[in-house]
Amino acid sequence: MAKSKLPKFIQRDSSLNRINIPKNILATSYIGGGSHVAPMCEILIILMDRGYNVTLVAPGNFTAKSDFYRSIPQIITEEKSGFGVIANKEQLKKISFQKPDVKLMSDAFNRENYIKYYNLYRQTAEEINADLLFCDHGMNHACFDLASKLEKPVVGFSSSPSFTITSPPYKSDPFFGCHVNMENESFYERFKCAIVIHLQNIWTMTKFIYNLNNIRADLGVEPHWDPRGRINNILILLNTFPGYEIPSAMLPLHQEVGPILPDTFPNLNPELDSFLNAHPRTLYFALGTNIITSPQNIVTILKSFLELINQNIIDGVIWATVKVDITELMPFSNINFPLSEILNNNYPHIHITKFAPQFAILSHENTKIFLSHGGTISAYESIYTATPILALPITSDHYGNSEKLVLAGIALGISKLNLTVDDIILKIKRLLSEVSFKKNAERLQFIAKINSNRKYKAADLIEMMMNTAKYDGVKDENGNLRINNNVLQRDWITPDARMGFIQGKYIDVYGTFIIIVVALVGGFNYILLKFIGFLYTKHKDRIRNSKSKKE
Repeated sequence: MAKSKLPKFIQRDSSLNRINIPKNILATSYIGGGSHVAPMCEILIILMDRGYNVTLVAPGNFTAKSDFYRSIPQIITEEKSGFGVIANKEQLKKISFQKPDVKLMSDAFNRENYIKYYNLYRQTAEEINADLLFCDHGMNHACFDLASKLEKPVVGFSSSPSFTITSPPYKSDPFFGCHVNMENESFYERFKCAIVIHLQNIWTMTKFIYNLNNIRADLGVEPHWDPRGRINNILILLNTFPGYEIPSAMLPLHQEVGPILPDTFPNLNPELDSFLNAHPRTLYFALGTNIITSPQNIVTILKSFLELINQNIIDGVIWATVKVDITELMPFSNINFPLSEILNNNYPHIHITKFAPQFAILSHENTKIFLSHGGTISAYESIYTATPILALPITSDHYGNSEKLVLAGIALGISKLNLTVDDIILKIKRLLSEVSFKKNAERLQFIAKINSNRKYKAADLIEMMMNTAKYDGVKDENGNLRINNNVLQRDWITPDARMGFIQGKYIDVYGTFIIIVVALVGGFNYILLKFIGFLYTKHKDRIRNSKSKKE
């Protein structure tokens, strides 16, 4: 009987067995807003498609207002989002109008908000029987604290590595008073940033941590002294990518997954499409959904636009006003400055809209420059569409983002503290006339597009955490799965973290080696000196004996 012929190859089975994997995910953001919540929602949508149950707790009615994320259940913490959550009106003006100051941000910390968010997170976690907490890092101590208290797996999310993870000394952030890359700075600047400013910031944050620990104690949460929060030995997803971020060696627990962007965006409305088609050299101006700058700065920018149009440098401007209070601008109106005409959309070459389909505007071939605050999403959309940027950082991560864009060669920066018409005009002329800006933008665009699917990697990593918890978790008396992150993520935690500082840095080994070397060198020198002394004594005795014989 003839033997049946077996196929030469078999197919690799890449399907995953998701049976009995914990499925309930609680995602939280303290600040909210597009830059914080939208990238997390992109990951949550992928996880929902894979069968996971997700719930978002965040300020602002974000998912209901979105065309893309309405399927994500959201519990709204409060109506406003962004910096309005962490600061009152006066604090917000100080943060937005003054130079970057760590103290201003720490002073904005609110005891009542921490308790409110912690209790809401806890209530929601119990109601949905959360198996994993997915925490936006920004000011969100309550989420990480709750994960620790409930002994649940936790994954952090951040677009700002310098605010989140320990960076090497050559990396910093202008928000802290130093440049993002200290490579070419003088010894004085490097010493000031590594020692002086670092100690000043620690001192500034001491009061914040002390107050936070008092609140933790009231809620039965153990104290923690790292101002970044309880993020040691947990998985941190970083919404950044090579070519944009200053390179450095990262721990396995710190994974770059950016740039995270939606696959589809709202298109232009007929009015914007018509304006762009009629203006081949359009500048787009927007400061994000939650950012403000002083009325004086807005007026300076508008005067710059008029002069650029008069000089035929640009021929059109689209301005998304969003948070601009138009009434604060009216006192600046005069005969030589047609402010009222501009604000009423009667000036033919400046189009004002409250909200704008930003990606569609940037994608249009007639949009040549983007005047932006340097928020993460705005930066990534500009990179993805290869649109050079004039960066006007306002607060927090805007400064670091703007410097990274300048270092990448696709942007120039202007200062909110010293904004002048001449400076704006000069830099826009450079952005339009110097070929390198567009060339660098296209170079970085390619890198961004290559990395833009890593949001699926982010979802994969969260799935890996959920699956590992199934095997390493221990059920309590109520049947709830509890974990120890140091056990759960043992394959990710580098051995030096478990060995302790002295053994982990091999200080004991190198120290012993140095002692041995010093002992050997010292012993050799001691013997050598003794030998030289012996020879010298013998030499003196010989001379003395020689003199005695002569006498």
